[in-house]
Amino acid sequence: MGRYLVAATSVCVSLLMALARPAFCAEPMLTPGFQPLDYSQSRNWVCGPQPCRDDLTATILESDGSTRLEPFRPAAHPLVDCFYVYPTVSHSAGILADPVVTADERRAVLQQAERFTSVCRLFAPLYRQVTVTSMQRRVSRKPSREEATEAARRARADVFAAWDYYLAHENHGRGVVLIGHSQGAGVLISLIQQRIDGAVAQNLLISAVLPGAGVLVPQGRETGVTFKAIPPCRSDAQLGCVISFNMVRAERPIPPAVISRPPGVTQVCTNPAALSGGPGGLRPYLSATGDSIIPDLTAPQPPWSKDKLKLHTSFVTMPGLYTAECAGDGAYLAVSLVAKPGDRRTGALTGDWLADGKPEPTMGLHLIDLNLAAGNLVEALHRQADAYVRRLPPAN
Repeated sequence: MGRYLVAATSVCVSLLMALARPAFCAEPMLTPGFQPLDYSQSRNWVCGPQPCRDDLTATILESDGSTRLEPFRPAAHPLVDCFYVYPTVSHSAGILADPVVTADERRAVLQQAERFTSVCRLFAPLYRQVTVTSMQRRVSRKPSREEATEAARRARADVFAAWDYYLAHENHGRGVVLIGHSQGAGVLISLIQQRIDGAVAQNLLISAVLPGAGVLVPQGRETGVTFKAIPPCRSDAQLGCVISFNMVRAERPIPPAVISRPPGVTQVCTNPAALSGGPGGLRPYLSATGDSIIPDLTAPQPPWSKDKLKLHTSFVTMPGLYTAECAGDGAYLAVSLVAKPGDRRTGALTGDWLADGKPEPTMGLHLIDLNLAAGNLVEALHRQADAYVRRLPPAN
């Protein structure tokens, strides 16, 4: 969380701010007796040693209302890996998620990460994250600051242990894309700071995709504050860089009064549809039913087509319907509907985070950050992975 380092925030942003702030980057220090999960056990991976294989077929909905199917094919022999840390999704009863893979974690992987298997092997560790339950207003007792800090440390400790296991037993010198969203992006920021940034492991980093959190740099510079040696990605030929953004509706920008940063610091915004800057066309892969990473915080999905077509695939994509451009001095990526006269598509998006039935004003389209740019990211990661593999020394 901590999308904008806001001064006046929702309950969820307040509780998880420590996960994304660059100052909160020390190695997890835990209470005696706590042990991270054992990642030699396959039950502690959502995907990894046992790959996830869901049906990602999409319906392409054209402007004239016609449709066609787009099958999905994972790479047969991917040469690089993706290490994915899912966002806040768990509905376990306490502040920390139970160490069991549930429909919540599987849904997040399906919506956000599995499409990247056309590029990479996917490793998605289970971790004891701070839960959705603990952040909701109706919870009987809010966690104290100390409890929230300890919970955040434990979440990070699990992911650090998963990363260490992956490097020791699964990586074998392969290039890696780090992918995280919201709480997952905040945890990966800490992991990068402690295990990768300026270390030997940075040589393995293809890129880091970290939407839904805050990456900061000094004004006029490409590195510093959050990362010492990892700049924003400004092209899909660039390696060892970070892609960071927070989606909002262009007609509903984040109020400037709630955006708070230290003096002389700016927030990184890299538009997956135009890494070099300016506007670009989004290539979304949205749930055909309007499902998001947290269904109970998502409004019902209106029809995608004015003809009220019934879709029979898991995903839908609509070419040329949305554009995005960084705005708010990098605080957010503004999404615009660009339907032309006669377009049969409604363009209805339901990714706003609902609080008491209304869109939470600081969260934007948080629940579909990755869905909206999925096609753009897949294309960029394909090119980055190809560039990484090409630079490897020839095998003997």
